[in-house]
Amino acid sequence: MNKRIMVLTAVFAVVLGCSAQIFYKISGNGLEKPSWLFGTHHLAPLSILDSIPSARQALDESDRVIGELDMTIGQIALGMALQPFMMAPSDSTLRDLIAPDDFARISKVFEQYAPMPGVTLEALSMMRPMVASSMVSIGVISRSMPGYNPQEQLDMYFQTSAKEKGKKVAGLETPELQGRLLYTTTPVVKQAADLIEMLDNPGKIVEHGEKINKCYMSQNIGELLSLMEGDDSNPQFMEALLDRRNADWLSKLPSILKEGGNFVAVGALHLVGDKGVVDGLRKLGYTVEPIWK
Repeated sequence: MNKRIMVLTAVFAVVLGCSAQIFYKISGNGLEKPSWLFGTHHLAPLSILDSIPSARQALDESDRVIGELDMTIGQIALGMALQPFMMAPSDSTLRDLIAPDDFARISKVFEQYAPMPGVTLEALSMMRPMVASSMVSIGVISRSMPGYNPQEQLDMYFQTSAKEKGKKVAGLETPELQGRLLYTTTPVVKQAADLIEMLDNPGKIVEHGEKINKCYMSQNIGELLSLMEGDDSNPQFMEALLDRRNADWLSKLPSILKEGGNFVAVGALHLVGDKGVVDGLRKLGYTVEPIWK
């Protein structure tokens, strides 16, 4: 199974050793007021916050929430911003990229695992293959996450909670940047091959999904990173998805943190590793303390 799709679900949404976790306090380096850093997982139930009550308290006490994107602009606005990057080139639709026999075979599997009833692969023919891969991956993995509710995602919960209390919400990047990265970095021919591989081996998606969910819910995101590092078939994609975005965010965070009282929530995979946000903030002189409860 192609691990890059698994990274997408962890990030879209989804991380050193067993001590790595998902919630941190940021202080020092001249800050008059601390901020907080939370690593999210697109498929995690809100019940994980019950095991980290200090996260809800920090959210209440924060002046604004910072996410990868400002999701409070609404699904329609987000969809319109992403759509140009999701559309396939006119000569590279799914029908162009996938042989008829393969298309017929994987279509049946797609309908079985699609996250929404009635959605067919034919209906997505004009989209890049990565769109279908992401949809079926989320559909499969969500079934192995007890208590998962697609209407209760951590990133959206943090941002809407802030808005309801009159707090500011801001994004570290634009939907257009994220759409270009997620859907256009990998050539469409490679995307199609990955889609066929995924739908021919749905059991592997379930297996990896269960491992990802277990790692996240136990706050062992170091192991989650290890699960992803084994895929070297497209190192440029991984560098763009994680390392370059981390570096961009680390260039923006000092001015954000200077104002204090921020609750920063980004995909958990961005937190750890020598190029992760936690280590990056420490190198910039901040004290970044893990908070377990």
